[in-house]
Amino acid sequence: MPSMVEEYLNKINRHFRAGPEDKKLFLRIAGAQSRQRKQILRGVNELIKQRGLAYGLLALYRQQVNCGFVLADPLNRRGKEIKQFQDKSTGVKFRLQWNPDRELRKNHSLLIARGVIAKRVNKVKLVNKDKGGKPCYLCRGNISKLNPAEILLRLRLAGEYYFIGANFAYIENNHFTIMSSRHREQSYKKGSLAAMNDFVEQTGGYFRAIFNGRAGATILGHLHFQTSTEPFPVEDIRIRKSDVVFQKDSIRVVRPFYYTPLWVIEGEDKGAVIDAADRIISRWRKLNLREHTENIITAKSNGLFRTFVFLRDTKRLVGEGKSGDVACFECGGSIVLSYQPPPKQTDETNERKTFETTDLVTVKTLLEDIAPIIPDVDF
Repeated sequence: MPSMVEEYLNKINRHFRAGPEDKKLFLRIAGAQSRQRKQILRGVNELIKQRGLAYGLLALYRQQVNCGFVLADPLNRRGKEIKQFQDKSTGVKFRLQWNPDRELRKNHSLLIARGVIAKRVNKVKLVNKDKGGKPCYLCRGNISKLNPAEILLRLRLAGEYYFIGANFAYIENNHFTIMSSRHREQSYKKGSLAAMNDFVEQTGGYFRAIFNGRAGATILGHLHFQTSTEPFPVEDIRIRKSDVVFQKDSIRVVRPFYYTPLWVIEGEDKGAVIDAADRIISRWRKLNLREHTENIITAKSNGLFRTFVFLRDTKRLVGEGKSGDVACFECGGSIVLSYQPPPKQTDETNERKTFETTDLVTVKTLLEDIAPIIPDVDF
């Protein structure tokens, strides 16, 4: 009987119609050590040339898993649990994931052993430090010194250069961070939407992209977004005729029923989808420049570019039962829980308890907790 990894590889090889030479190169990349950086990147670029960006990224991710940079294998389900709740009102099947692997990111000795962080660093050579003296963790030059096992691939998205690297504390399989090649703040610009949509298009819709503004982003000093191959539950949201706010030619703008404010913009015309999404986000932000922010998910399926915009307010970032800010994954219907405090720390949120006791009402409440007040204005 094939292992879970073998089944996964067979599945993606069928999807991308990989030939014998492609499969050999994929496995060679996946089994390489990170010190073979040049050979790995050469191989990844060859796979991209032959089978597309998505297939090359899948090979790079398996290499980062196998070398230990990704702290655990997402394909190994041991210790992980899933709960799902079908919601008749929205059509969304909400997903709760208990993923204790996320907590490995707090094990400093493990991070050093895996090459996630360097044992010794000449801090003088690190650049773009914040007011507290901490260097930017998403600048390419700093990554090369701070994260010895991480391998970055350069991408050109919407006319600008970015770097993509595996997220060592994964949430979903093939979880990457895509960071701007230039050091600039994590602040929404229309160009971010263009880059995200270009990325999902270049991957043939195999990857989704997400942007966390000041609602969920942990590094606000450097522009970045995240991506994975796992579909979001919200992609199946029920859309009624009465939900359609605007429809013309190959684009429609929808405001479906959901438990936190959501706009869905979809169409065959990528530029029109970007323009419409940007208008909604820009008008929301202008209402309160200090506190209004956003979470964004972009996807492409059945020839349609789809952008999901969640309107957020920095005064309402936390949901009951979840430790830390609620961000894109939770807004998209995928709630990831991992933290179980020591027995004596009863004042902290116990996410294990949340997982064990959660029902559909709990999920609705978490999303309602972060819902901002929407003024009666035309978006």
